[in-house]
Amino acid sequence: MRRVTIEWSYPMDIDNILLDERMQDIGIYYITRKFGNNVSNLYIGKTIYSFGSRLESHRWFWTDDYRGRKEVRLGTIVKPKYLNNEELYQLISDVEATLIYLMSDSLIHNNKCTLSCNPSQRIKITNIGYRGDLPPEIYIKDEDWIG
Repeated sequence: MRRVTIEWSYPMDIDNILLDERMQDIGIYYITRKFGNNVSNLYIGKTIYSFGSRLESHRWFWTDDYRGRKEVRLGTIVKPKYLNNEELYQLISDVEATLIYLMSDSLIHNNKCTLSCNPSQRIKITNIGYRGDLPPEIYIKDEDWIG
């Protein structure tokens, strides 16, 4: 089982996040909604191009369907280090699929990887930083593993 550590940023308003210095980075992102005293988990996604380009498309196409304040956390893979681009892109895809599968009961807008998950390898994800509702550690148990 491969071990991965993701560091999550402080949640930022989706309308202001495009000004953040990390918009050229790649990784995983986690969109939530605050409405009244409730926080809802909307979406977990990935980008191998840039956070800026991916979040811009969400901001214009579906986040307005949900009332309240939409916030985004940026997730950067901090371990393992020193991956070539192909390894990093595959790991980002595997992390996204695993997170969506294991969080599918609480994600409102995701529709892929919610019923089954088949990443290229088993991974154990440690979430650090401002992880919101994401558990500190998450992985697919043996009885749920398809691969």
